[in-house]
Amino acid sequence: MSNWLQLEYLFSRSLPPIEAEVFNMGIGLYLIIFVAAVVFALLRKKKNILNLYRRLWQKLSNWSFAFSIVGLLLLFFRHQMIPYLGMRGWTLIWWVFSLLWLLYILKYWLIEVPRQKEMLEARENFDKYLP
Repeated sequence: MSNWLQLEYLFSRSLPPIEAEVFNMGIGLYLIIFVAAVVFALLRKKKNILNLYRRLWQKLSNWSFAFSIVGLLLLFFRHQMIPYLGMRGWTLIWWVFSLLWLLYILKYWLIEVPRQKEMLEARENFDKYLP
């Protein structure tokens, strides 16, 4: 674990071969997230869904597609032992960036959606008394 804190380990040009277990787990994880992206994209296209939730499904779909495709590319580069593109540091940077992106989506879901839904209900309640 202490190696993950050293820059020369993260950005080493001489890469040892990736272990088969790690490679298979990475492929499985990224494929599961890709399938989730397809499900989110299908949920976004449902007709009887509020625009607030449609936007949430769109954000989750975009995140899942990007995370899985870039993750698979980085895993492929690592498996092929490509010197600069297969560095461990790129995967770590991508995971940190993706986690921050996911936290932004979580903030939208927990803060923005309830606030906008409350405003929409208040507007509907106000509009029902208008002639």
